[in-house]
Amino acid sequence: MALAVFVRAGAVTIVRPISDYYVAGRLVPAMLNGMAIAVSFAAVLAYAVLAGSAGEGRAGIVLVLLAGAAGLLGGGMLLAPFLRKFGGYTLPDFLGERFGGAYIRPLAVLGVVLCAFPALALVLLALGALATRIFPIELDLAVLLAGAVLLLCALGGGMRAASLTQIAQYALLLLVSFIALAILLWLNGGGFGAASSAAFDKAWTRLSFDGLAAADPLNAFALAFCLAAGVASLPHLLARGLTTPTNEEARISYFWALGFVAALCLAAPVYGVLFASDALAGRAATALFGLAAIGAIAALLASGSGLLLAVANALSYDVYFKSLHPTAPTEQRLLVARAAVLLVAILAVSLAVTWPQEAIDMTAPAFSLAASALLPALALGIWWERATIEGALAGMLVGLGICLFYVLMPRYFPIAFYEMSSVLSNATPEQATSYASLRQAYYLADPSAKEAALAAWDEGARKIANWGGLNTAFAGLIAVPAGLLTAALVSAFTPAPSEDTQSFVAELRKPAS
Repeated sequence: MALAVFVRAGAVTIVRPISDYYVAGRLVPAMLNGMAIAVSFAAVLAYAVLAGSAGEGRAGIVLVLLAGAAGLLGGGMLLAPFLRKFGGYTLPDFLGERFGGAYIRPLAVLGVVLCAFPALALVLLALGALATRIFPIELDLAVLLAGAVLLLCALGGGMRAASLTQIAQYALLLLVSFIALAILLWLNGGGFGAASSAAFDKAWTRLSFDGLAAADPLNAFALAFCLAAGVASLPHLLARGLTTPTNEEARISYFWALGFVAALCLAAPVYGVLFASDALAGRAATALFGLAAIGAIAALLASGSGLLLAVANALSYDVYFKSLHPTAPTEQRLLVARAAVLLVAILAVSLAVTWPQEAIDMTAPAFSLAASALLPALALGIWWERATIEGALAGMLVGLGICLFYVLMPRYFPIAFYEMSSVLSNATPEQATSYASLRQAYYLADPSAKEAALAAWDEGARKIANWGGLNTAFAGLIAVPAGLLTAALVSAFTPAPSEDTQSFVAELRKPAS
């Protein structure tokens, strides 16, 4: 029944203006847009909690909530209203028009894909895993069915369909969450009880999400920074600001969203039953699990539709229309837009089915990737008239380059990474000595033992392949400041933008009359 509601909400008329497809006709009121933002943001927070930070107890959960709220409000106040006033359809569209040139727009599209596509695959994987708890089907089939439902919610009407479904999904999520909370309180005599705590403990131990683990002060600070900066620049959350009638309503939407998310947080304990349904028994446990499953499906579908459209719209609008075929008629653009949605969904299903662990692992750095690729250019493009195309391009390249280097090298080439930056590692003297022994053992090994010696050497390097003990998912702690500083310095030493461009930026920030 819940899925039927979502699909029906997405089944809007297919023949509509192009603005309906990309930005819901800019007709979504602030309060309803806040609901759509909140349901997607709830899934982001849930992932951040489950990905290891909650393993630090209540302090870790509070850190995630505060950093996420700061990022949501930061993006909502400092970026979203001005992107809405610009009047474009995507984040790469703003950067491409603000700075010009042939490289800013495709680089921004790459940033959108890198941060949103693995997360989309993870959403499908989570939906599939949840479906296997409900129906006697294999995970691969469940992921495929999840992709089909996601397509039904978003394919025909684009952002208009996604907006309607996300609003319906938030309303349903809020309703079932508080009904489930009432049942849980009743079962435990007015408190959450030990069952709820045990359920969450089992959730953390059963899930292999540890990409955001922050067990020391450095990584705790890095988590807060990357989560705040990443949430502020996540394309599927910022894109919601483009759908409101005015830029002021875009700003208000994010305040509404924060309140709506706070309401959901009150009922968060009920979702422990999704991972430990044996903590309660009888009809009440079945009802509790069913309600929690409906809520989780709603949040995942909402987040998935936003991620799907963020990637597909960047490809169809910024790559196809703006870069390759600027004279394409509306009918052809809509056809390409829907084809992009279908293609992205198929690729995401393939990733979730074929390389599920890679989808999980590459989602952890999504916050760092979004912030390093997009935040410096967006912030300077809006708040500094003097920012130049050369500065923006250099900042994006440096930020994204450092982030990808630190995310990928320790994972796939730990020996090479440690050899070139061992002075920055937090390896103890004992670990450094052990590494040197493993390296020597490899070079002295017989040909028949080389492979085993290399595997041992590689594993030894992996433990110490880092900069100061920083979790690779928090590469944004280094990449974002580096990108911002590079963009500012290069802009300061290159010719200023034209007077028209500077007037455009100044006008963008003027309050509405």
